[in-house]
Amino acid sequence: MDPQKVQAVTDWPTPGSVKEVQRFLGFANFYRKFILKFSSVVAPLSALTKGNNDGFCWSPEAELAFNELKRRFTSAPILTLPDPDKLFVVEVDASDVGVGAVLSQRGEDNRLRPCAFLSHRLTPTERNYHVGDRELLAVKLALEEWRHWLEGAKHPFQVLTDHKNLEYIQQAKRLNPRQARWSLFFNRFQFILSYRPGSQNLKPDALSRVYSSSNQKDPVTPIIPSSKILAPVRWELEDTVRQAQAREPDPGDGPSNRLFVPKAVRSQVLQWGHASRLTCHPGTTRTLEFLQRRFWWPTIKEDTKTFVSACSTCSQGKVSHRLPQGLLHPLSIPRRPWSHLSMDFITGLPPSQ
Repeated sequence: MDPQKVQAVTDWPTPGSVKEVQRFLGFANFYRKFILKFSSVVAPLSALTKGNNDGFCWSPEAELAFNELKRRFTSAPILTLPDPDKLFVVEVDASDVGVGAVLSQRGEDNRLRPCAFLSHRLTPTERNYHVGDRELLAVKLALEEWRHWLEGAKHPFQVLTDHKNLEYIQQAKRLNPRQARWSLFFNRFQFILSYRPGSQNLKPDALSRVYSSSNQKDPVTPIIPSSKILAPVRWELEDTVRQAQAREPDPGDGPSNRLFVPKAVRSQVLQWGHASRLTCHPGTTRTLEFLQRRFWWPTIKEDTKTFVSACSTCSQGKVSHRLPQGLLHPLSIPRRPWSHLSMDFITGLPPSQ
């Protein structure tokens, strides 16, 4: 048996929570009719779903049942060899972390039997795709994976998705550049894209969420314990501003989380916010953003712009990135009459009668 056909199942990670066990069992229930004594094999896993995550304990019996189910999924009695004379069915789904697909054909009992499985972890770029593009990506990856069976198939195969908008993708007149590239690839195949509700699309849905547990971020641990933090850092200039407020009190119409700066110390605050070691002569926008973290006064924007534009250090050290203006050149002398026409505006004339 080709290992690539069953790699998506054999690489299924060990569940670490009740929800992950339920997801695996939901995938397994679709093939219970092909597995002998399915209920007995799955019993240790079913017992784990009756509790919550607080009491979750992965036992050796559950590990044996998990590995046995994966072994039976990938055995010949369940997987059927693709028959080019029969109709293929491709079931696809996409989640926030991956895509999954199942290639199936109907057996003698008219039941869908899997031929191969596919599970793909989304890259950081692919995770930023719109939900419609992620669902369409699942179709593209499935057709690429099983292209040797689906391209030139005897019968137009069926693609089942739980994203209803994809039904109209083949007739859409306006596509984004990514969809347009993929549609050129789809033209190689003859298939019918059909919608199926998500409640009936659990097999590829489970395969698309295989990587969800590994995608969870570790909890953030602070470097410095909270017990070692005495107080937030304060700027020394705040004390100077508070002393100046004794002569010019806060009018009370500004932001509640910022200090009002009296006129007597505004130049000192501007000098500190623009030329201190913390800032090192930034532009107007960054200087203003830095000052507005703690301070405010009614004309802070205008004063900051004026102060930065008049800074001698900035004018000497910061050069313009624009090209220098060229020299003026006189107009060339015409070689023949009416080869050049000139015009100018005359202003300041009195109104005509």
